[in-house]
Amino acid sequence: MDDFKKRDFIKLSVLAFAGIAMQLPAISLYAQKANAYHKRLQPHAKINWDAFLERLTKLAKTQHLLPWDQKAYTQQVKKLILNCNFPEFENVKMAFDTYEDKYPEWFEHTILHKEIDFQVSLLQFEKGEYISHHNHPDMCGVINMVSGNASVKNYSIEKELDRERVISKNGKEHHMKSCVLKQISSEILTPGNMSILTAHEGNIHSLMPNDFTQLIDVFTPAYHKNTNSTWYDVNEEAFFEGKNHLFEAEYIKK
Repeated sequence: MDDFKKRDFIKLSVLAFAGIAMQLPAISLYAQKANAYHKRLQPHAKINWDAFLERLTKLAKTQHLLPWDQKAYTQQVKKLILNCNFPEFENVKMAFDTYEDKYPEWFEHTILHKEIDFQVSLLQFEKGEYISHHNHPDMCGVINMVSGNASVKNYSIEKELDRERVISKNGKEHHMKSCVLKQISSEILTPGNMSILTAHEGNIHSLMPNDFTQLIDVFTPAYHKNTNSTWYDVNEEAFFEGKNHLFEAEYIKK
């Protein structure tokens, strides 16, 4: 009888342990969400994808509280990203595993998550694929290097110039406006490093990978059908009027 009770007890104990083990992922996720909500995340404590989105959703809602401190917001997003090991997330793994270079001389773009307030994207570049100078109107962004490395330059508009010319391109006439850009930063991003831009500082940037490169960016708010970036032709061969960090640029007048 005692042996039967012992066997029964052991059997129940094993089943109970198995039941608890099955719930561990959910318990872990709940704990991560709770810690994120109460701002208890440790500097190097890794979180999963769901906890990342949960926290990012709350952060992104601060854009509706005016005045919105974009510098503080982007620093908070940066800290959150530091708690993520993106290559371990299943959706990112899948995007890595199914990668194809479908557009030679242009990067591959995968939207990992998108809602009105923000979007998270994966960009994958072959060596030599380049994003020239462009802006992100009324948006701020945090660009996180996952693999590879790239030269990233950020600019702000210093002033508009009273200079305009007309060019013909693809059978259409375009009015080109001139302006002066101030270079805010120029750096080589390597894995774990990030580049930040806000609507008012460093919003114009270019990106030149030096190797096969993968990066994840967070833009706030998300792109929508009326988002229309401006592309700049920047003369980086000489400083504007010999002044350090100032460059003349042209763009198509809208």
